[in-house]
Amino acid sequence: MPVSPDLELFLREQLQGRVHSRPMFGGFGLYLGEKPAGYLFNDALYLRRLPALEPLLDLLPERPPAEPPVRGAQPYWRIEPDLWEDPDWLLELLRAASEAAPPRRPRRPRRVKTPAEH
Repeated sequence: MPVSPDLELFLREQLQGRVHSRPMFGGFGLYLGEKPAGYLFNDALYLRRLPALEPLLDLLPERPPAEPPVRGAQPYWRIEPDLWEDPDWLLELLRAASEAAPPRRPRRPRRVKTPAEH
């Protein structure tokens, strides 16, 4: 699951700061704005298998494999770093994934403890 810090930096440099990352489960979550776009695990980019990504994946010579990024997860498209060389295609792929992703659930407000519970 670990991700090389150099690889995460390379991805952000390829996208010229148009995405931001957050540490997540030993890897990184990639975000466009506040919506998730993809995940970095095992030194690869993982994207949800969404119909909106099909036209962009069809541009590749070979379809990327679908495998779970972590044990017990559903399969995601695994995009290897050698496919990250075209920043325009990569940004379009992440943008399509972000736009097709469901909105984040609002967080539940924290319960305020009463003085008796301290």
